[in-house]
Amino acid sequence: MADQERNFRSQYYDKVGFRSVEEKKSIESLLKEQPMKHEKLVQFCVRFGLPAMYRLYVWKILLGILPVNQTCQDFVWFHRQEQVKELERAAILLCPDSIDGPQEYKILVMKLIEDGNLPLQRKNLTSDQSNQHFMAIVQAISGLVTCESDLFWISTRFFRHTSSLQNSFRQFPDYMMQCLMKEDKSQKLYQHLCKHHIVSALPLEVWFHQCFASVLPETSVERIWDRVLCSSGHVLVFVAVAIFLVLRRPLLAMQSSKEIVNYLKQIPEDCGDRIVNEALNLFQEYGCAWQVKEDSPITSMGDSGRGSAKSLTESGRHCRSHKYIAS
Repeated sequence: MADQERNFRSQYYDKVGFRSVEEKKSIESLLKEQPMKHEKLVQFCVRFGLPAMYRLYVWKILLGILPVNQTCQDFVWFHRQEQVKELERAAILLCPDSIDGPQEYKILVMKLIEDGNLPLQRKNLTSDQSNQHFMAIVQAISGLVTCESDLFWISTRFFRHTSSLQNSFRQFPDYMMQCLMKEDKSQKLYQHLCKHHIVSALPLEVWFHQCFASVLPETSVERIWDRVLCSSGHVLVFVAVAIFLVLRRPLLAMQSSKEIVNYLKQIPEDCGDRIVNEALNLFQEYGCAWQVKEDSPITSMGDSGRGSAKSLTESGRHCRSHKYIAS
């Protein structure tokens, strides 16, 4: 009975345009549980994303920075902060140039010290591709946090999480074009991008490894990262597709891959929310079909990642029939 009442309230709030009211109540209810249920937080993030006021707190729980038991969170966070102070002291001693350098460079040095991977020759730290990806993520997160402890822990743990998804990233360009082919009803945009070999021309590896940190505004990216933390990163495929769909008109007017790449290096900032909204709509439609498991439709496609768009659509429809219940 309680579940039916909650579903009725959700439908009513959606209808009158106050969807966030029920979402806020749901996340607050989940955060009051002792201990909090990690799986329920994940389910909430996948479906709704997080209210801004709770985002960083829930991220820290999902990333294992804070425990799910609130009674010991202050104790754990105190020691996290002390660890950051010690790493900062070590960074100053071992790499004095990090004091006056960009903040993301200092956080990189601290991360390498914690990992035990700070090289003896430190002149070319920023030329390493993995370090570049990490610093882009740090730079994006720096716009969302107010203290260095939050910046260090969220950046390092988020980067560790995305690094565990690298094998999936290899298949994302194929998935991206497959989804675009399905969404582009006229096939005009799809054929235009294929003609200019856009998959090989664009820095897709950078897009996916940095989770669009260097492509979209921070305020737009954070909504995507809610899902990255919980959905194996496949939401990134839909972000790429949404970029093409939202910017369809100017892209069709361009006559070379170089022109397209240069344009997409500086996506208009006012397009950020439109792109994210389109991406999340696609994620809701197809999202469950992209959760890679041993017996899922994705893994049966083979190593190339090519499969029928029809199977993905059918799986997506099946997943949309599932109802999330916060209790």
